[in-house]
Amino acid sequence: MTEEKTFSFKSDGTVKESELIALADPVARRPMVLVIAATDSGGGAGLTADCITVHDCGSWALPCATAVTAQSLSRVAAVGAIGSDVFDTSLNLAATDWPEVKAVKVGFISSEEVLRITLDALETRFKGAKVVWDPVLTATSGRMDSADLRVFLGRILKVSSVFTPNLDEALELAGWDYARYDIEGPQALGQEFLAMGAKAVVIKGGHDLSSSRARDTFVSEDLSFTMELPKLKGKGAHGGGCALSSAIAAFLAQGYAPQDAVVLAKAYVYEGITNPDFEASNDRPPLGHHGMPRELRYMPSVHENGFPMFAGPFRRCPLKLGIYPVVDTPEWVARCVRDGVKTVQLRIKSGDPDFIREQIRQSVWICREGHARLFVDDWYELAIEERAYGVHLGMEDLRHADLELIRRAGLRLGVSTHGVYELVKALQLNPSYIALGHIFPTNTKQMPSSPQGVVKLRRQIAMVGNNVPLTCIGGINEQNAGAVLGTGVRSVALVTAITRSTDPDSVIKRWIDRIGNGGEEIPRR
Repeated sequence: MTEEKTFSFKSDGTVKESELIALADPVARRPMVLVIAATDSGGGAGLTADCITVHDCGSWALPCATAVTAQSLSRVAAVGAIGSDVFDTSLNLAATDWPEVKAVKVGFISSEEVLRITLDALETRFKGAKVVWDPVLTATSGRMDSADLRVFLGRILKVSSVFTPNLDEALELAGWDYARYDIEGPQALGQEFLAMGAKAVVIKGGHDLSSSRARDTFVSEDLSFTMELPKLKGKGAHGGGCALSSAIAAFLAQGYAPQDAVVLAKAYVYEGITNPDFEASNDRPPLGHHGMPRELRYMPSVHENGFPMFAGPFRRCPLKLGIYPVVDTPEWVARCVRDGVKTVQLRIKSGDPDFIREQIRQSVWICREGHARLFVDDWYELAIEERAYGVHLGMEDLRHADLELIRRAGLRLGVSTHGVYELVKALQLNPSYIALGHIFPTNTKQMPSSPQGVVKLRRQIAMVGNNVPLTCIGGINEQNAGAVLGTGVRSVALVTAITRSTDPDSVIKRWIDRIGNGGEEIPRR
């Protein structure tokens, strides 16, 4: 067999040729998600709802039943266990007769024997898959005892990519009471499970019934945040917990980072609670299933310690910024403007402040004379002093920048994002535009995130719509331009595609022909 060709990038290290092709593929492929849970004869929860959810969220479910239940929206009438031989055979078929399983969702486990088989499989046959474990601790379910997860908690957490207990389950598994929880809070509770081996934890809900907001807490080694949404009237929806964990698994299977998968899953469930599939008189209606999350109104607000939750609004940019070169000298700014560019970014990462100021001053003058917009990367105080059009800030810069000073000065604010979670954070700041990246591997710099690809890019563009101008960045060139522009994006930020070209003027002009130069004015409202 011929060894697959590979390429080396500063952003992502060694990348296979097949991976580059997949990132530029506009067709959304459905990866396999193994779903281990009990059936629900009412269709509102369990394996039934899991499979619908996984399909809604872009993956393909391989159902592996642990039990069969007879239940309605109000009661569980009977539970029948699936034989361990049949269960183990189902796992074997999933591992051998289907494409590679990318993620696993684990729900109700009917017995200790089934739990052992499940753990053995996750530690061997499905070792490379992402695992979302939604623990069920009820001592009895209908007529049958469930497995006691506490005995195997260490093994469970070691295989769990995302562990999703509700608050009561989390407290019981950690050996906490509400008094300790009130003092130390959900993030400290989540850390208990990380210490035992989990890679990330989502603690669902809280016991503050007086609050008008529903809160879930995400905790991982590198990131902690709270998601909030308004509570709705009524008793909620049947099957929300099953759907949340299944949606997370579906998104993880597609290569979403855990924080992105969790935020998208929360939006999916909230839309289903808001719009149940049918009304159910005095009972909780079954969760509605409405496909991939597409509307911002269902996205949670997120709060991350040390990051501004709200800011702005900042002055707007045109929705169609067109070609958006990112360069590092006034000479490059002048060349771009001379070629017809109307939006350009000056990115100088280090240097003497007096030198930086002079570079900004020259670039501002060039753009003013050429009727172009200049965004200055990072150096917002100097940009304000030199009266630039705007500033561009990354996620870490936003933690320390004086956003109100930028707003009062009348400068526009552009923000970099690297996935759905950061997109939500950026939207809360009401910026002038948002940059989505990185789309492909790049040699510009090392990146903390994985490349998004055009499918994820298209989904984010559809979700944001005309609410905020968008551009995209990262490894974009004339070879993958067709796939990028096919997403509907109205601006492309280019770095090395211009600065390392042997004929940058021709490159700029061809891009202007394809996507425009952003010279249009802001439409009247």
